[in-house]
Order: sequence, then C-alpha cells, then structure tokens
Amino acid sequence: MASPIAHSFAGFWTFLVFAKQLQIRLTAQWRQYLPRVGLLILLANLPDFDFPISLALLGNASLHHEFTHSLAAAILVALAVSCVWRIAPGFWRSAMIYFTAYGSHLLIDLCSGRTLGWTNTGSGIPLLWPWPKKFSSPLILIPGVRHETLGAIFSMDNAWSSIYELLSFGAITVIVFVLWKRKLKSRTLGKRKLKSRPNAPTSEVSEHLLSELQHQK
Repeated sequence: MASPIAHSFAGFWTFLVFAKQLQIRLTAQWRQYLPRVGLLILLANLPDFDFPISLALLGNASLHHEFTHSLAAAILVALAVSCVWRIAPGFWRSAMIYFTAYGSHLLIDLCSGRTLGWTNTGSGIPLLWPWPKKFSSPLILIPGVRHETLGAIFSMDNAWSSIYELLSFGAITVIVFVLWKRKLKSRTLGKRKLKSRPNAPTSEVSEHLLSELQHQK
C-alpha cells in the first residue's frame, strides 16, 4: 500500500478538478474551501482505516486490503456522504466527487508494489468485492510501504518510500499549478483584448474626422 502522503495528494487533486468545474477562484476564496479540501483528503485516505482497526482487534494486518478497498465500498461511502453534505450543487454531482476522491485511493494501490517498473509485485486489492479475486497492475509506479509489524512501519525503507511519494506527487502538483496559472493568464489576456476591440473603430473614426477638419482649415 502507498503511504498517506500519496493519498492526501490525490484527495487534493480531486478538489482541484472540482474547483475547475465550478470555476472557483482559489486565490481569493481558498479559506472558505478548506473544509471541502479536508473532507476530500480524508476520503482519499479512508480505505486504509481498516489497517488500524485490524491491528487493534487482531494484532495484525489480516483485515487490511479487504472490503474497504473495493468499488462497492467507494459507491456506498460516496452516496452516504452525499446524503450528509453536498460539496457541489446536486446530490449526484457531489456523490461523483466523493467517489473520485475515494476511488483515487484504489487506483494508487493498484499501482503500488515492492519494486518499481513492470514487475507485477503489488499485493492486490479486492476491487470487485464480493468476488475474492485481488487485482493489481503489473506496472508498479509507487513503492508500497511495509506494514507487517510496528517496526516495519517506522523502517528506513518506508522513510525512503515516503520521500519518493512526497517528491514525485509534489512535482506533479507544482507542474499542474504552473500550467493552470498560465492558462488563467492567457484567458485574462484574451478577455482584455476582446474588451479593447470595440473601442478601436471609434478611435479610428475620430482621428479621421480630425484630420479632415484640419485639412479644410
């Protein structure tokens, strides 16, 4: 499984998609949207709550990567949360955003494994629960963190995996922000050009009239 770092970034990316759809001005309104960001980040990490529950009840991780890591759980959670709080106008639109945040966790775990590359080293998740088959991508993009014991959780291997996630997902976020800013800047310049166009013919006519008057004098 990936660490909460990768999943938190995915929850934040879900908010960015949601903000773009509703044309939210993040620079001017970001404070009022912090609860929404927090909720989507929580949903992106929610499937892994089966891990501490399994440790508390059984003393091991045998319950991890079970029902909570399925599309069925993603649908149920999205519908339930949408009943309580609609993050966007409309029930189904809110449910879709919640499903995207929760589903991002499943997508990341599908591409997590012991060794990067086309290695097929993922542990797999029961994506189509109750069908017991576990699915995993043969292409591993994220080195999964070890969680067999408490010592493994705080191992150097996990520290390096967390640093990898922070750098890679952070770089993607920065690139997205730069591209977004450029797009907004080009849009603003385009609007300014459109506003200035109607005035151009008027100024040309006035200049022409002035030149004719001067010529008559």
